[in-house]
Order: sequence, then C-alpha cells, then structure tokens
Amino acid sequence: MTIAWRLHLTNQAIQRVDILPGKPPLLGVWLARDRAAFFDLESGAQVGETPYKAPAVESRQSARWQEFVAGLTAPNGAALPVVRAGSTTIYTTEDGRMRLYVVGDELYLETDGKEVKLDTSEATFTTIGIDRFLGLIAALDEQFRLAIYQQHIRVGLFDTGLKAEDDAQPGVAVSNGGSAIFVTNSHEVVPMDSGGRVRKRLPVHYPVGRMACAPNGKLLLLSDAETGVIRAYSSDLTPTHQRHAIDLLQDAPQLQLIADLPPASAGVGALAVDNQGTVAFALSGVVCVTSLERMTPLPRPQPLL
Repeated sequence: MTIAWRLHLTNQAIQRVDILPGKPPLLGVWLARDRAAFFDLESGAQVGETPYKAPAVESRQSARWQEFVAGLTAPNGAALPVVRAGSTTIYTTEDGRMRLYVVGDELYLETDGKEVKLDTSEATFTTIGIDRFLGLIAALDEQFRLAIYQQHIRVGLFDTGLKAEDDAQPGVAVSNGGSAIFVTNSHEVVPMDSGGRVRKRLPVHYPVGRMACAPNGKLLLLSDAETGVIRAYSSDLTPTHQRHAIDLLQDAPQLQLIADLPPASAGVGALAVDNQGTVAFALSGVVCVTSLERMTPLPRPQPLL
C-alpha cells in the first residue's frame, strides 16, 4: 500500500514543503515565512507546529543567534533545509554543521561556527540550491550563468546556455553529493555536473513551475505552471511518469471530515520528492503526500531494430 493523504491547512498559498528524513520521517509545511507545521510522512498525523522568529542581533556570532540557528530543527531532529529569517535566508546541510546565509546579494558560509564571505563578484544571484550532504552550492544569476562553490571556494561561473527571456523563471535543484545539478529558465532544463559541464539539454513544451530532485539525483519532478501536471524524469531526463496534481490530490484519502478543495486554477506552489518516490506537493492551502506509483507510467523509448 503506497502512502497517500491530503490536508487542507490554510487559506493562504503554501510556499514550501520538505520531506525530512529521521525517525519517523516527517513532512515539513511552511504555513508562513516564520512558522512550520510537521506531519508524520506515512500517516499524516500532526506532530508539531513551531514558530521560528529570528532574534534582533548585531552579529551572527552572538550567543542568541547561535542558539536560534541551533534550534532550526524538526521534531524528529532533522535540520530544516531552508529557513527565511527576516531579510536573511538560511540553507543548512543535513548534519547541521554547515549553513549558508543569503543576505541581499551577499553569501556567507558558516562551517562549525566559523563564517566566511563568499566571492559573489560579476554576478547577482536569483536562485540558490545546496547539496545537503557535502555543502556544494549552486547559484544561478540574472544571466542564467551558474556559479558553483565547493564550500567556500568558487569553482567558477559557468554558461548554462539558458536564455534570460522576459518570462523566464529560474530554478535550481541539487542532489546530495552534488553529482547532479538541474537548472531551468522554465523553458528548458539543463543537468550539469559539479565541474560546471552541461550533460544534456531538455527543451520542454510547457512552462516549468516547480522543480525538485530526489536526494540521490535519480529522479526529477517538474510541474506544469499552466495545467498543473506533475511530470517525473529519470536522471538522464527520460520522462517516466505524469499525472495532474488535482487528480493525485483527489485520489489521496482526506484526513479531515470537512475540507475544501483548492480552486481549479491553483498551480503547484511547492514540490518535494525522496529517494523512494514519495511525492509531496501543495495546491493553494492544501498539502498532499502521494507516490510515483500513483502517477501514470509513460512508455519507454525502444531502440530501433
């Protein structure tokens, strides 16, 4: 029996969901910029709701700030991947030993309590992804060039070949270990390696809304911003599964007696996937956990004889 459930949590759009490994595995749902609710990934039972209000401090080396960031964890002990604290966005590795602070156009990397300012010359970044295992950082700039950092060292600023069109929407997803880096301008998806080399190009016939990759990099999910279809691809960008998000949601058991469905026009506002093919997404204020097995498999291309 595959996991499937849905909950109507808020009348506001949910911006982020995180599948958090641990005992038990949890789903983190950001109900506001500074408030997250946590649910058992398998059953959907709520296990906690926590506000994360950043203290007003003059230095991130202060005891108050260090106490705050040390508490950025889920009830199962998992470090929260991304937290927005006022004007600062905090990215954290799985072991909690490395944090990336994004403050305006500047990046600061903290490792075991020691902070270093990263080289951000020649680029203004719009989207950032981080390898939560080793700490590789991938940052996409306004010209859709990709800066790669191996911890505090900038490897380079690389041309992705993506065009900065008027309606282009940037996206970055990074696997654990940095073996796969996926970037998009919403019209094309480009997988790159940790050395900045383009491995392939995938023009898509729909505007990409949300993008998420499994931690092992073997599964990529893209949402269609116009129709709400969620599409799954293997690591070589072969399409494997697809299904409308609203159909996946309606197929999942509702855990409340009374709940509203999202509006028909709602697009996928948040998306996450794990190595086992568990899929989590949000439509408006409704969150749904489902699996790849509940999506429609696509025929695999067969070699010509």
